[in-house]
Amino acid sequence: MFALFNYIGLVGTFISAVLLIPALTAFGFRETENGFSLLIYAALGGFLSVNLLVATQGRGSMLKRGTALMLAVFGWVLFPVALAFPIAGTFSISYSDALFEAVSALTTTAADGLGSLETRPASAIVLRASLQWIGGLLTILTFLVLLGPTGVGGLPKTRRSIGEGAGRVATGISRMTSSLTRYYVGATLVCFALLLLTGVSPFDSLILSSTAISSGGYLPPDGQLFELGTPATLLVMAFFFMLAATSVYWHRMVGRWQIDNLRRHRESYYLIAIMAAISMFLLIIFLTTPGMRQAAGTFSLISEAIFNAASLVSTSGLQSNAGIFTLLSPAFVFAVLLIGGGTYSSAGGLKFYRVGAMLFHARQDLAKLVYPHAVAPRHFGTETYNLQIMKAIWVMSISSIVAIAVGSGLLAMLGLDFQASITASVAAFTNAGPAYSPDWAPRGTEGWLAYHEMSSGMKFALAAIMLVGHLEVVAFLVVINPFRWLGR
Repeated sequence: MFALFNYIGLVGTFISAVLLIPALTAFGFRETENGFSLLIYAALGGFLSVNLLVATQGRGSMLKRGTALMLAVFGWVLFPVALAFPIAGTFSISYSDALFEAVSALTTTAADGLGSLETRPASAIVLRASLQWIGGLLTILTFLVLLGPTGVGGLPKTRRSIGEGAGRVATGISRMTSSLTRYYVGATLVCFALLLLTGVSPFDSLILSSTAISSGGYLPPDGQLFELGTPATLLVMAFFFMLAATSVYWHRMVGRWQIDNLRRHRESYYLIAIMAAISMFLLIIFLTTPGMRQAAGTFSLISEAIFNAASLVSTSGLQSNAGIFTLLSPAFVFAVLLIGGGTYSSAGGLKFYRVGAMLFHARQDLAKLVYPHAVAPRHFGTETYNLQIMKAIWVMSISSIVAIAVGSGLLAMLGLDFQASITASVAAFTNAGPAYSPDWAPRGTEGWLAYHEMSSGMKFALAAIMLVGHLEVVAFLVVINPFRWLGR
C-alpha cells in the first residue's frame, strides 16, 4: 500500500508541475480567472503529492506482481477522476463531460467530446493537450516500471524484477521517471522547433508537438491539419509519430549505437516497413483518384501518404484531411489500428511483438506437420517465445477481442448505430479516437453520432473501453477478480 501512495505522489507531483503550462497560457491570453484557478489546482495537487512522497519514502513491503498491477490500474483510474475538476472549470462543462475528456486525454485517445473549439479558452485547449502529453509519458513509464516486470499479457520483461524492496522500488521509479522525462521533453522541444521552422504558429506548434510525441490526436482550433502548415509539417509529424510508435529500448540502442542489439532487434524494423508499405499504397490511391494530383501536387500527396500511414500505425487516428481513411477498406484500417505500435511505446493496440509471436508460433506449428521430429528454434531476433509466453499472448489477444465485442454491444444498446458501435469500440480500445468519424457512415444512415453528440452513458462506456485498451485487459481482469479480494 505504501508503494501505491509513493507512486501516486510521484506522478501527482509531475502532473501538478505541468499544470503550470496552461496556467501561464491563461495569463498570456488574459484569461485571468482560468489562470488563478489552474494555479490553485497545481498548488493543491503539488502539496498533497509532495506530502505523500515524503510520508512514504523508504517505507512499505516488497513490490509483488499483484501490487504492481494494482498500481497501474488504480493510478490510471484515479488521475482522470482528479483531473476532471480543472477541465470542468476551464471549459465550463459538466463533471461527467470533463471526466470523459480527462480519460480521453490521458489515454492519448483524443476523442473530442466538445465539438468546435473556436470559442473555447486557449488555456483550456492547452490544458487538454498537456494532459495528452503527460499521458504519453505515463504510458511508457507504466509499462516499463510496473507492467513490464510482471510479463502480463506476454510482455517481454524489463530488467527491474518484481520482488524488490520498497526503498529500491521508489529509487528505481524515480530514476526511470527522470531518465524518461529528460528524453521525452527533449524530443518534444525538437518537434516544437521543427514545426516552427515549417511555418506553424507557436501556439499551434505547442498543440501539435504534444500530439506527435504522444501519438495522440488533438488539433488546434484553426481547422484541418493540412491548413495549419506546409507538406513539411506533415513529414515532421509523421517522423515523431514513428518515434512514438517504436520502443524506447530501440531508441536507446540507436542512441548508444549498440550494433549487436540493433542487428538482433526485429519489431521496430517491421513496424517501419509496414508504415512504408501503407504509405506507398496510399500514394497509389491518391495518384489514381481523379483530381487529387492536380489539386495538391505530387510532393504534397507524398507527404500526406506518409503522414496518414504513420498516423495509422502509431494509433493516432489523425487524418491529413477529412475522409482520407474512407478511401481504404474499414476492415484494413481497423486491422492496422488493432495491431498497433511497438512494445514500450506510447502507441496503442495489441503491439507488433504479440502479432509477430503468434505468426512465428503458427509457422513453427505448420512446419511440424511436415517435419514432426525437427528441432525448431524458439527465438526470433532478441525474443524467446516459450509455451508460457504464448499462452499469455493468446489470452491477451482473445481478451481484447472480447472486450471490443462487449463494448460494441453496450454502445449499440445505448442507441448508437451497430456499425458505428463497432467502429467506436475499436477506436476507443486502440486509443485512436479521431479514427471514429461519421464520415464512415453509409449514405442515409442515421445513428452515427459524433463524440460531442453522444449521451453520458455512451461516453462512460467509451471511457471504460479506453482505459481497458490502454493498459492490459488481463491486468484489469486480475485486479477486479472478486476471488482475489475474497481470498485476502
